[in-house]
Amino acid sequence: MATATTQFLPFLDPAEESALLAAAPVKSFARDQVVFEQNVSLRAIFLVDDGSVRVERQDRGAMIPIAVLGAGEFFGEMSFVDGTPTSARVIADEPTRLRVIDTATVDSLTKADPGFAARLYRSIAAILAERLRLTSMRAYGDQSWG
Repeated sequence: MATATTQFLPFLDPAEESALLAAAPVKSFARDQVVFEQNVSLRAIFLVDDGSVRVERQDRGAMIPIAVLGAGEFFGEMSFVDGTPTSARVIADEPTRLRVIDTATVDSLTKADPGFAARLYRSIAAILAERLRLTSMRAYGDQSWG
């Protein structure tokens, strides 16, 4: 399992992240099985435990490949945070096992430690900021914005 040694939420301590992953249900998908479609309401973060998924977005009738994510990578965090429908479709690229971090799992851990949610959301915000920074650098070259 790739997630045992890889911490992906920077503001949670390793024990908190381990507890979150241990509490998250595991779902398995066959090759080419849809994990979720684009434009569905879904409040969960999916962590690739084993295998890989491909992320695609329908645009003007064509499916545009966005990314292939492997063990230790995650997706679904934007809809988890803001509650908007999913912006892409995700499909298992091979037999894949995902950990599903849903609001019920987070709520349960927050009841035990009220500060947990703040650290979790701060971690997600840091990850989204880094992804936006990388996207901006690719789109606008290496210009420094400060």
